[in-house]
Amino acid sequence: MVEHSAVNRRVAGSSPALPAITPEKGLFYFMDIQPLTVTEFTKKLKLLIQEEFSDVYITGEISNFKKHSISGHCYFTLKDENASLQAVLWNFRYNLLNFILEDGLQVIVRGKITIYEPRGNYQIDITEIRPAGLGELQLAFERLKKKLEQEGLFEESRKRPLPEFPETVAIITSESGAVIEDFKRVTLKRFPVAKILLFPVSVQGPGSVESIMNALKLANQDKYSIDIIVLARGGGSLEDLWSFNDERLAREVFKSKVPTVSAIGHETDFTICDFVADVRAPTPSAAAEIIFPDKNQLLERLMQINYYINDSIKNWFRHYYDNLNRIQNSYVMNRPMDILNQIKMRLDENYKTISDVLDNIFKKYHERLNYMEKLLRNTSPEHTLKRGFTYIIKDDKLIPRKVLLKDLDFVRIVFYDGELNARIRKDSLKFKQINLYDNEEKK
Repeated sequence: MVEHSAVNRRVAGSSPALPAITPEKGLFYFMDIQPLTVTEFTKKLKLLIQEEFSDVYITGEISNFKKHSISGHCYFTLKDENASLQAVLWNFRYNLLNFILEDGLQVIVRGKITIYEPRGNYQIDITEIRPAGLGELQLAFERLKKKLEQEGLFEESRKRPLPEFPETVAIITSESGAVIEDFKRVTLKRFPVAKILLFPVSVQGPGSVESIMNALKLANQDKYSIDIIVLARGGGSLEDLWSFNDERLAREVFKSKVPTVSAIGHETDFTICDFVADVRAPTPSAAAEIIFPDKNQLLERLMQINYYINDSIKNWFRHYYDNLNRIQNSYVMNRPMDILNQIKMRLDENYKTISDVLDNIFKKYHERLNYMEKLLRNTSPEHTLKRGFTYIIKDDKLIPRKVLLKDLDFVRIVFYDGELNARIRKDSLKFKQINLYDNEEKK
C-alpha cells in the first residue's frame, strides 16, 4: 500500500487510501476516489496556513517595491541571504506610515501568512511595519527630511515672523509634567498680561500623532483668535520624539494659518516639525522667552521715549526762540515791533497748543503705566481672595484641579476673612483656559 503524507491526510480528510499497485501492469486503479480540484486544494491549504501563521513577526530587506498607481496598495519582496517572501501592504495602512518604504530598507513586519489563490503563491498580509533598529529610524528620518525639503516645506522665505506683542498663545503639549509649568513660569515673569490656552495631547505612543494633529486643527479655528501656536514636549530618545517626525503632522504644521513655534526636546534634539515650523526654539522655556517681550524692558523703553520726546521739543523751541531773538534785535526789525509782537503771540499760542498735546500724550502714558501697575497688583494671590475668589483644602492639601475631588468629599473652603467646611457635589464642567498664577497661589 502507498502511504499518504501528513499534509495529504489533513487536506483530503476522509478520502479513501490509494489502492495497491498491480504487479502485472504497474498501474494505479483509483476506483471510487473523488480527487480535489486545484481550487479546492488551494482553499484548504490556505485555511491551514492562515490558522497556523495568523500572527507572525518577520524581519528582512525590502526589494522590488511597487506602489499601485490607482489603488495605492504596495507590493514588495522581503528577503535575506537565503530566502524571499512576497508581501502586500494595503493603502489605508501605508497612509499611516511616518517613514518612506524603498528598496534596501531593513524592516520588521507583523501580519498573517496567506495564499494568493490565482497563482498559488504564499505571501504575508502586513498589519504593522517599522524600520529595524535605531539606525533605520535615523535613516527614515533623513529620507523624510530630504523628501519634504525638496517639496519646499522648509523654505525660509515662507516662514512668518511672530507678532511682537501676542495676546493669546496656544500651547499643544501634555497637561502633566514640567513643560507646561516651565512655560507658565517664564510667561508670568516676562509678560503676565498674555492669555495662554492649553490644548492637552498625548505626545508619544499610539494615537499621539492624530491627537496632536486634531489639536493643531482646533487651534487654527477663528473663534479662539490665537496669535501663536507652540508645539512642545520634553526631551527624550529618538523613539520618544518620533511622533513629531510624522509626515502627516509635518504637513499639518505647514498648512497652519497661525504662526507656529516648535519647542520639542532639548537643544540637541531635532525633529521634522522643527524644520517646518516658522520658528524653532531649543526648549519649551526658551520658546516662552522668544515669544513674549520682557515687561521690564518695555517700561524702560517707554521712559526712554518719554525722555526723547521732551528733549526734542525743548530743543525745537530753543532753536526757534533763538532765531526770534536774533530777528528781534536786528536793525531791520527794530521799527516794525507790531509785526514782531504778532509773531510772538502766534508762537505763544502754538506753544500752548503743543504743550496741551504733549500733556495729553504724557497723561495717556502715565495712565497706561498706572494701569499695568494696578493689573500686576490686582492679580496677586491676596487681592484675588479679596475679590471673592477662594481655594479648597482637602486633608491639609491644596486642591488645584477638579479631578482630585470625588463626590461627597469633605473639604475646607478658604475665604479672605475665614474658612468654611463643605461637602462636594460634582458637576460636569470642564475648563480649558490656564490661570497663570496657579503656582503663585500655591506658594
